[in-house]
Amino acid sequence: MRGRVHDVVWGTVRVVLAVVLLGAAWQLARSAERDRSADLDFPRLEIHDAQGRDTGSLKVCGDRYQKPFCLRAEHVAVDEVLLRLNKKGGARYQFEFGRSGGRTLALKLDIRYADQDLVEAAGRNGKATLYWWRDSVRLLEVSAGSEQRMLRTAHYPGREFVLPAAFGAVLAGMGAAFLWSGLWRIVRGGASRLNWPWQTTVPGVTLTLAGLGGALGAMFAVRSPWTMAWTAGVVGAVSAVGMACWAYRLVRRTLPALERMEPVAPVAERHFLGTVWGPGPWQMLSMGWLRAGPQGLAAVPGPATGTGSFGVRPFPGALRLVRVRPPHRDDPLRLRFGRYRRTDGAEEAQIALIAECETLGGPVPGARVLIGAGSEDLPHVLGALSTAPPSPLSVPSAPGQDSQDGQTRRRRQ
Repeated sequence: MRGRVHDVVWGTVRVVLAVVLLGAAWQLARSAERDRSADLDFPRLEIHDAQGRDTGSLKVCGDRYQKPFCLRAEHVAVDEVLLRLNKKGGARYQFEFGRSGGRTLALKLDIRYADQDLVEAAGRNGKATLYWWRDSVRLLEVSAGSEQRMLRTAHYPGREFVLPAAFGAVLAGMGAAFLWSGLWRIVRGGASRLNWPWQTTVPGVTLTLAGLGGALGAMFAVRSPWTMAWTAGVVGAVSAVGMACWAYRLVRRTLPALERMEPVAPVAERHFLGTVWGPGPWQMLSMGWLRAGPQGLAAVPGPATGTGSFGVRPFPGALRLVRVRPPHRDDPLRLRFGRYRRTDGAEEAQIALIAECETLGGPVPGARVLIGAGSEDLPHVLGALSTAPPSPLSVPSAPGQDSQDGQTRRRRQ
């Protein structure tokens, strides 16, 4: 029951986190849609062609054109033009404009090399016209002498929706992955090695990559939100097929091969991390370290070497191996979530496996005893179980054997 409560608690935490991520993704999607409708409607004004030439369709707010599909023109004086930063593709200039009422306005703009001469000339008693649309400067018309040129700002066309849409797609994918994982853990539990790929890895990787695909679609498809959906769907489908093949191979081939592992006959003592669970005196053996050797299995206080007996607790009876399996949901927590590092000091942890055994005689005959260890250490546990000398208390007598032995002793007397 304790394991079930643990699953419900952590599953609920994942569901709450998923709700938070999906809520943030929804807010970013709404913000992206507002920015998109504000910025991508701007080309409907049909102001200039790709070369920046006037097409005769400059819609300035006035008697003929009204908001929102018109530009608000503001005539300003160019007070100063400063070169702030040299860039590979051009130069960045800072304009300072004098506006009506003694106000000033500063604007930083990346200028192409072809327009630098005019901009620098405009800095000496030049004039300019700012074209505002939706509270941002979209065009800048600069004139110096008889020459006049139209410059586009960074908001033409606007792409403010790209980052919110991209982040929203990523958060949506992660939120969907957490939601799947949390609901699976609440309904079915989350510690089985056979369920773990389908619970966490496959949906997590698939949905996260689908979110990243939607983010790429947002960056390269300016005009159609459906491109995000198509990109996310294609990336998610390809990822799902690849991850499903990986999970099938892991669950159907790799893990069953580990369950059919062969015992290794103990030649010398081997110390490793392990966990023992069982009733009665077996509860006193869960010390964190085990020793496997020709004398059988024992719990030891630490990774000590040698054959000393200080703190060593031998197993209180003989065991019969039932099967080798991954941890199950109803197993104790220390067996389900145990991590067993390698004995050679490597950082990568071993795969946790459990040897399910049955006691032969001893204090609690017929009881179930679980021994948890890493995939590299469990063969030595199996070898110690198969070669351990039988305990006198662990050999059960056949039915009627005790009465026959008594009659034989009475005849001898």
